[in-house]
Amino acid sequence: MHVVDDTFIKFISSQLKQPTTFKEQIDKLKKRNLIIEDEDFAEEVLKKMNYYYVTGYLHDFKNSETDCYNEGLTFNQIYKIIKFDMRLRSIFIYAMEMIERSLKTSVAYHFSHNYPEGNISYLFNRDFPDKLKHAKFIEYINKNIENNEDLPFIQHHKQHYQGYYPIWVAVEVFTLGNLENFYSLLNTPVQKKIAKEYDCSKMQMENWIEAMRRFRNMLAHDTRLYNSKVIFTPIKKKECNITTNKIFDYVLVMKFLMLDKEEWNDKVIPDIKKVFEEFKENVDIGCIGFPKNWEEILKNRL
Repeated sequence: MHVVDDTFIKFISSQLKQPTTFKEQIDKLKKRNLIIEDEDFAEEVLKKMNYYYVTGYLHDFKNSETDCYNEGLTFNQIYKIIKFDMRLRSIFIYAMEMIERSLKTSVAYHFSHNYPEGNISYLFNRDFPDKLKHAKFIEYINKNIENNEDLPFIQHHKQHYQGYYPIWVAVEVFTLGNLENFYSLLNTPVQKKIAKEYDCSKMQMENWIEAMRRFRNMLAHDTRLYNSKVIFTPIKKKECNITTNKIFDYVLVMKFLMLDKEEWNDKVIPDIKKVFEEFKENVDIGCIGFPKNWEEILKNRL
């Protein structure tokens, strides 16, 4: 740990914004033209939600010239948008978990059945032309195993198999980033077999896993979804070639990757529809890229 001079700490601190009380935060919002209907309620919200987080949702409603918020904008409206985001996020996390589960299963299955010693050959660089990339991949996997050493299946393999984990065990501690890297390391025939399960090309599969990794990070880190612009454009299918540069682009990829079509049609889509209906007075679904016929577009054919 570096020893930092006290003068330097004071200098850096003086250059940054200073802490404010909840009352001061409310006053600051009022000075910027935000209507606070109930100051006690606003304070309770700010106690539970970081002021910086709340003002992130206000950013798109600010006039850059006056540094004030749009005329008539209320604290309750912004709170509703935040709640809308939270509800949607929980739905997408649920769907993401199902997608991640099927991707792990598919990758582990096809690797184990198409590589010599397919149970553990992922550990060794023998079958991987890009030795450097493989070494980096193994470094991350070992770190993931170490971070999850209390899990029963990790302990079991340590005690009974000298700490060697078959691919179908190791994949349980893979992140989507690990899956993305591992898929890129596989030989083309195996990549194509995995992609075929999802009715897409090898290139689309690579692109879609990256899209899901980026979206998973947004969801996991509580990133604002409403009016958020996405910088990565997923490759779509010809019959669904829609680009909005909003999170709808990622949701459309989720449709392609969700192997359980009934769960998608009968659980995920109705849940989204319910949230849209609940918050229809306060949100514009176009701000997350959803077109008016979104339900028709997202429905999966059984």
